Amino acid sequence: MNVCRIFYLFFLAGMVWSCSTDQEIDCSSLQIKLKQTIDPTMCSPANGEIRIFALGGTPPYLFRLNNSPFQADSLFEGLQGGLYNIDVIDANQCSSVLEAQLSSINSDLKAQFEVTQDTDCLNGNGTAKFTPTGGIPPYKLRFQNNILDNTMEINELKNGVYQVAIVDAQSCEFVLALTIPKGKTSVSWGADIKPIIDTRCAKSTCHVAGTGRSDLSKFENVKALAETIKTKTQNKSMPFDEPMPAVQIQLIACWMDDGALNN
Repeated sequence: MNVCRIFYLFFLAGMVWSCSTDQEIDCSSLQIKLKQTIDPTMCSPANGEIRIFALGGTPPYLFRLNNSPFQADSLFEGLQGGLYNIDVIDANQCSSVLEAQLSSINSDLKAQFEVTQDTDCLNGNGTAKFTPTGGIPPYKLRFQNNILDNTMEINELKNGVYQVAIVDAQSCEFVLALTIPKGKTSVSWGADIKPIIDTRCAKSTCHVAGTGRSDLSKFENVKALAETIKTKTQNKSMPFDEPMPAVQIQLIACWMDDGALNN
């Protein structure tokens, strides 16, 4: 078994333990710090670097750059100039975030952007509009490994972090860590959530009066247990009798995040 495999199994073991315990975990000690940055000296191939380190929390740590897949290595190489979000997660799923910036020595390409919130629970309707400066026009957008021609706008984005790059005529890039905020959705207790709770949870053999479990046929109980219901539907430990469709899980999460309103 190679070293990466051993590390991965050890990390998973820590994750399982942290999910199964009822003890509240203090994440305040976990920190991520910048150790070194090297600005890129050329546009292609990019040769910028960011090295970070973590302390506190519960090792082992995993790191990621602009919402890319997590990795055990704390060094990120082959980077263009731009703004980067780096976050760390420890064995207890605690997290910490750091922002770092690299400047391209041979290019003054930069960009600003404006975003709108994502208020669509299932599909995403956030937007981002970019205004590039410097470099050599014309400009293009690189998003999810695709070059977008003739536009400086991206639509239908779900809330979260994305990496977007402005590309100029010399193939220089300016990378942006783009965050689409989560706004209030139109998910309703009466129209969307109550039918799910009634058919999947508040059944005669489950969460109703007389079963010894929380009575989820009452709105006030559902509201009081909102975070627990969200967590258990997302980790699929509830309902225990049959899987809940992904759409229903997402609707519950959106309603809980909106404040668990009686709407």
